[in-house]
Amino acid sequence: MGKRANNNPSGKGKKFAKQSADARGNSAEELVRRRVQTQRTRLQRALDKAKDDPELQAQVHIDGVSSHAAAAANGDELAIKCRLEHLNKLHKLVSFPSDTTSSSSSSSSSAATTATFSEKTITSTAALRPALVLALLDEGALADATEALDQWVPRDASNAASFATGRAATPLLFSRALCDFVAWRGAPGEDAPPEDSPENTGDKEDDMSPLEQAANLSFDRALEANVYVGVMLANLSIFLREIDPAIAAEAANVTPVVPDDDATTSEAASSSGSSSSSSGSNKSESTGGTAGSAKPSSDGSDTARGKFAGSVEEALAYAAGAGGCWMDLLEKGCEEWATSRVANFAFRRDGNEEESNGVKVEGGGEGRGSISNDEAEMGCVEWPPRRCSKAGARFVQLFVAAAETAEAEASEDEDDDDEDAEDKEELLSAISEGDEAAASDYEGR
Repeated sequence: MGKRANNNPSGKGKKFAKQSADARGNSAEELVRRRVQTQRTRLQRALDKAKDDPELQAQVHIDGVSSHAAAAANGDELAIKCRLEHLNKLHKLVSFPSDTTSSSSSSSSSAATTATFSEKTITSTAALRPALVLALLDEGALADATEALDQWVPRDASNAASFATGRAATPLLFSRALCDFVAWRGAPGEDAPPEDSPENTGDKEDDMSPLEQAANLSFDRALEANVYVGVMLANLSIFLREIDPAIAAEAANVTPVVPDDDATTSEAASSSGSSSSSSGSNKSESTGGTAGSAKPSSDGSDTARGKFAGSVEEALAYAAGAGGCWMDLLEKGCEEWATSRVANFAFRRDGNEEESNGVKVEGGGEGRGSISNDEAEMGCVEWPPRRCSKAGARFVQLFVAAAETAEAEASEDEDDDDEDAEDKEELLSAISEGDEAAASDYEGR
C-alpha cells in the first residue's frame, strides 16, 4: 500500500484551531469587559439621577458593589476598580461612628446619619465594611485598610465585647489581625521591617517586638469571635484546596436559627457533660452541634449560641472572601503563626495566662497544626464544629474532612522529618566511627 497523502502539508489546520481557541478566549474576555462597562454606564446614570438624594446614592453604590462582584472575583481589572470605587464612596457617604464610641459628638453624628439613611442602608453599609478592607488589601493599600479598621475595630481590648455584634465583627477582627501581621512580617514580596527599627525592637523581658505583640493580640481577639477561622488559617492551603470556594460562599447566606430557652438549657447541660473530639477522631461523621429548635433569627445581634457568630458557616464564609489575602502570606509564615496562636488560645482557656508562643500543636509540628484531643477537652474548640443553620450539616462535614486531611498530611510530614533525623544521626555516627562505606551509602540515598 502506498503512503497516505498528506492533506495538510502546511499544518494550517492546527494553526487555525489554535487561532480559533485564542479568539474564543479573547471574545469571552471582551464579553465580560462589555458587561462590566455596561454596568458602569448604568450605575453612573443612576448616580446622576440621585445626585440630590443621599439615600438613593447609597443604594446605587450598594448595587454597584453587588453588580461588579462576580467579574471582580474572576480578576477583571475594570470590575475590581469599579467595585472598590463604589465601596469607598459608599463608606464616605454613609459615615457613622463605630458602635463602641460613646462621645456626645459621635452620638449626634449617629443621630444625623440615622435621620438621613434608612435602617436597611445603614445595615447594608456596615455589612460591607469587611469587603472594603479586603478590597483595599488586594490593591496593596495597607495604610488605607488600617485607617478604616482604626475607626471600626478599636485596639482597646475593653471594647472588644461591645464591638463583637453583627456579621461584620469576625471578618473585621481577622482583617485587623491580617493587617498587623503584614506590618510585622512585611507585605508579600517585601522585606519585614529591620530588626533594629524602633517598632520592631523586642522587649528585653519577653523578646517580643511591639509589632509582634500587636499582631498576637489582634489574632487572639479574633479567635474569641470564631476559633474555627483560626483552625482553618493554621491549615489554610489544605482547606482552600479541599473546599470548593463556591460552596464556602454559600455559607454566608444561611439563615441562623435561635434555640428556644429550654433547648439552650438542655444543650448547655449536654455539652458540659460530654467531651469534645479532635479533628482526627472517629467522630467526623457527626454533623456538629445543632443550634436548637428552628426559630429564625429576627434581630441583628449574634449573642445567642444558635446564631451566626462563632459558627462553622461563618468560618467558611470568611474563607471564601478573605482566603486569597491570607494565601499571599504563606511565605511569610502565616500558617505557622496561626498554629501557635490557636495553641496559645487553648492554654489561656485552660486558665494559664502565660504566653506560649511556638507551642507544638499535635499533628502540626512547627508548621500546620490541628487541634489535639487535650486542647479540645480544655474547652478551646467544640468539635465537631458548631453549626448555626439547618443546612449546616454539610458545612460541618466539609470542614471536618478538610481538618482530617490536614492532620493526616501533617502526620506524614512529621514521619518524614523523623526519618530524616534518624538518617542524619546515622551519618554522624558513621563519620565519627570512620565508617566511610556507611557515610557513602547515606549520601547516595
